[in-house]
Amino acid sequence: MIIPFRHVVAGVIPGKNNDIFLAKRPAHVHQGGLWEFPGGKKEANETVEEALARELAEEIDLQVKQARPLINIDYHYPDKHILLDVWLIEKWTGHPWGKEGQVVEWCAIKDLNQKQFPLANYPITQAVQLPDTYLITPEPYQAKTFFYQFEICLDHGIQLVQLRAKQLDEKAYCLYAEKALRLCQRYHARLLVNATPKIALTVGADGVHLTSQQLKLCTERPLSSGLLVAASCHHQTEIQQANTIQTNFIVLSPVRTTNSHPNTQSMGWQQFFTGTQQAHCPVFALGGMQRNDLPQVWAHCGQGIAGISHLWERVSLENKVIPVAKSAKK
Repeated sequence: MIIPFRHVVAGVIPGKNNDIFLAKRPAHVHQGGLWEFPGGKKEANETVEEALARELAEEIDLQVKQARPLINIDYHYPDKHILLDVWLIEKWTGHPWGKEGQVVEWCAIKDLNQKQFPLANYPITQAVQLPDTYLITPEPYQAKTFFYQFEICLDHGIQLVQLRAKQLDEKAYCLYAEKALRLCQRYHARLLVNATPKIALTVGADGVHLTSQQLKLCTERPLSSGLLVAASCHHQTEIQQANTIQTNFIVLSPVRTTNSHPNTQSMGWQQFFTGTQQAHCPVFALGGMQRNDLPQVWAHCGQGIAGISHLWERVSLENKVIPVAKSAKK
């Protein structure tokens, strides 16, 4: 049996009130009655951008002025194979409405998880709810300096943090995590612990970040759907395992060679792009990343950048805070 293939484009259209424009699929079509991000089939003679502009004009009377790639989803239904090419509509004109008689609405981003989407669409809801930067903390050698800098990062707009502190024992880690969580809550940011799922639940964190070794040992998703599960991946086998346990996002590395791992072979942008196509969730790029790499990451269908030194020390320099030397004692 030959399963038909469809290349579909879709647009994520943000409103002014932290909401997203959705349309409901007609009852008589495939996946009918479910909500979706507006779009449609790409024709053979069109570029992706042309198809996106045409579909949004035809369906909801919206004129695209500026857009960028958000996520690609390669999904196999029992009866068809779909490549869902999703773009974030950054600038547009018009007043979107259901030109084809479809039900439409503006949905608050925080309420997206309450909507029923086709299965292929769920990674889009994850991408919409994640920022484009993921801060990984350095080792907290001195608590006062660490939390002072931690709060500066939050005040500068960091919304997603991984508390990575391998030199702390479990008790000390939990104390640091509880304080970090209070700061994150004050700034409406989310905290993932680079520890066990049990510790994530104990301290009340927003989720867990699994090392590649932890990921390998997982046989199922370790936390409920209300919490975030992320994982570190370096190659296809790990990406497939992340898909199996249904991670909310992964960090793929190293995109570039870094000073901390000079002998580790970097994957480069083409291999990073291949990884984003294999993953069933948003992908952050790690390894020598800086904020000015974001357009390159987006062009290769990544969610954004993850990092330690640049996201942490960049703010330090702006505020003339001297980072604690790595040789310093706790």
